[in-house]
Amino acid sequence: MKVVLTQTEGAPHFALLDDLEVEGLRIIQVSTPEELATEICDADVLYGFPTADLLRAAKSLRWIQSPSAGVNYLQDLTELVESDIVLTNTRGAHGPSIGEHTFALLFALTRHIPESIQAQRDHYWARRELYRTSREMRGSTMGIIGYGAIGRGVAQRARGFDMEVLAVDPHPEPAAPFVDETWDMDRLPDLLQQSDVVVVAAPLTAESYHLIDADALARMKPDAYLIVVSRGGIVDEDALADALHAGRLAGAGIDVTEVEPLPSDSRLWDAPNVVITPHTAGDSSEKERRCIEILRENLLRFAQGETLLNLVDKRRGY
Repeated sequence: MKVVLTQTEGAPHFALLDDLEVEGLRIIQVSTPEELATEICDADVLYGFPTADLLRAAKSLRWIQSPSAGVNYLQDLTELVESDIVLTNTRGAHGPSIGEHTFALLFALTRHIPESIQAQRDHYWARRELYRTSREMRGSTMGIIGYGAIGRGVAQRARGFDMEVLAVDPHPEPAAPFVDETWDMDRLPDLLQQSDVVVVAAPLTAESYHLIDADALARMKPDAYLIVVSRGGIVDEDALADALHAGRLAGAGIDVTEVEPLPSDSRLWDAPNVVITPHTAGDSSEKERRCIEILRENLLRFAQGETLLNLVDKRRGY
């Protein structure tokens, strides 16, 4: 079995693969397009992101382990969707880091951290301006859109801050952990209306594209916060900029955008009460290890003909 590693995601932990007891296993790490073009031709397994050209060249490919949880590239890869190639992702690896980052964004907004940092740079004690305007999240309601591993990572931490938690998901699970109620997607308007914080934790699919549009934003409380940590494109960014500039939301924390890097002329850069991080919510050294632990376990399962972890429904896109 030949495995080609094309990504550096988890590279510090590739040594976890060294002692795999799989007969005939060959693991090849490539670092250039030329190396990839040579090695992919007879590879059985790819750890990386597929392209149409790669799929055409990979005559023996049977399984792709995506380094990411999101696989929205499927929307442009009919060749992969219609093939017999198995696709798995790293669902679950990112939950802890994105869960923590969600609250970093939220608390930056509720505790005025950006304003305090600017005052620090200006050598100015801004207590008069910032005192008595901060908010507590204890007892408030968080609504989570998409209750997979990321949503659960967020909800688990919300419980620690004594928040009520609601969630919507295309496939709601009865008695799901860390949440008071889990609803089908047709209850999204209810979630938006009841939540003090709305967290976008859903995958990007044809159905979720611009799910949070101007109408959805108008349903939110004017003192609510929107936190976006899963995939760009789910939120209509022009509509969000309109809402922020008009003061119809308390603020927004954004880690992912429809176009990345976020264009320099985006109105979000200068919108009031917005905190933007450059798609770093899922990043941590611990997450990198978890990605390779998933790959390692799946390599053992694949060699033994067992069901793989984190199988992706290629037609659904998650």
